[in-house]
Amino acid sequence: MNKKEELQIYVEKRIRETGIGIPTLEELNGFVAEWMQIENSRPLAHFEGYSPTEMQHIMYNLFGKNCPVQFADFIDKDCDSVPLFRQIKMLPEMIEKEENLKLTQTGNLPPRIVKEMYAVGAPEPHIQSGIVNLRTEKDSISVQMARIAVELMGAVKKRNNSLSLTKNGKGLMKDNRKLLSSVLTVMLTKFNPAYFDRYSSDNIGLVGLGFNLVLLNKYGKKDQRDMFYSDKYFKAFPLLLEETTERYMSQDKVAANCYSFRIFDVLFYHLGFVTIEEMDKYKPNHTKLIRRTNLFEVLFNFKHAN
Repeated sequence: MNKKEELQIYVEKRIRETGIGIPTLEELNGFVAEWMQIENSRPLAHFEGYSPTEMQHIMYNLFGKNCPVQFADFIDKDCDSVPLFRQIKMLPEMIEKEENLKLTQTGNLPPRIVKEMYAVGAPEPHIQSGIVNLRTEKDSISVQMARIAVELMGAVKKRNNSLSLTKNGKGLMKDNRKLLSSVLTVMLTKFNPAYFDRYSSDNIGLVGLGFNLVLLNKYGKKDQRDMFYSDKYFKAFPLLLEETTERYMSQDKVAANCYSFRIFDVLFYHLGFVTIEEMDKYKPNHTKLIRRTNLFEVLFNFKHAN
């Protein structure tokens, strides 16, 4: 039975229940509205038991009123456990100390600042292995993320090739919990994780980003393969699979790799949400295991799905 038939049966049922002979257009519209409300409140398996209405909040009103995902009542010491938070906090402190932080001729952070910021963040494999020599801002994903975050938060402004603190930035510097809430909100609602790759899809990972918090909360207590999460993500958002146009491997595999890199390697790793264990990298039997951290459990509360 399709939705149109279900709606017709519901309306006919409501007409019988109310004893209306010939309903007016207004009454018919009322029955249709009732049906839509029931449909939007119904738990769906591909949304992990959340209803379409709840999923709307997760997608477009993350951490807002009525959203099933909320910040927990974390404390100051929890904030410093977030690698990207440490880097983000350091940058305004350096700007404040120097009043105005002079950028390089290409508009990047000075190398000395880059190295100090990188040192307090999560280690990056390409730098730790020596494949990339840390010299400029562009060499480190996390340093670039930290700068993007402070700009998205409106904490700094750029003028005459220098960075200075805004009034908002000075206010955030005084309250670690407020600063971390702002960091998490920006990184999970405004930051585009596609910034650091060349995959053809602009939307994989970005669409429904908050849903990945739901998945990690539900399944992340034990090791799961990254593809376990990508399978569930694409069941919720199947149209995103059509966005991958690469032809060097199957469409499903490209989409899964794109998702895994953006959500786990870029975003969740640098926010301290996950540990990543990789085996046989660059081989056919490559395995990437994901597990949520204790920090993740400290930062968020979830309203359980029906």
